[in-house]
Amino acid sequence: MAKHNRKRFFVDFTVQGALLARTAMYWGFCLFTVATMLIIWRAMTGPPALFVDQLSELWQRFAPALVASLLLLPLVLMDTVRTSNRFAGPIFRLRRTMKALARGESVRPIHFRDQDFWRDMAEDFNAIAARMHDTPSAASNDSEAPLDADQPLVTQG
Repeated sequence: MAKHNRKRFFVDFTVQGALLARTAMYWGFCLFTVATMLIIWRAMTGPPALFVDQLSELWQRFAPALVASLLLLPLVLMDTVRTSNRFAGPIFRLRRTMKALARGESVRPIHFRDQDFWRDMAEDFNAIAARMHDTPSAASNDSEAPLDADQPLVTQG
């Protein structure tokens, strides 16, 4: 398989940006949930105190954990982007090559990196591209209506 290093940190910013936003959102929801649970726990089990005093105590006790969590967040976000590159990169290359094939250009077989997801999709695409290359009339046959994505494929056996 291909052993090329990635040249771009973001391959598909729309997809990867959405993943980063959701990861940060989950982090925020997690902190909010834990803080709410701690406040309720303190109110139920501790001596009566003003809400402001409970928040102050919560901050004093758990601020280091919040700071540690905040310091880890960029590492988690970076890992999210790196992991998403394993599926966004192959789809990016597949789409680029599909567009070239649709324009009638001759395309070379595509190969994904060893750690990429959907490596079998490259093999499937290469088989389709080879078939289209071998039968150029199949690519330019306009006599048939395009298939509707919702229609099941029917083959004659």
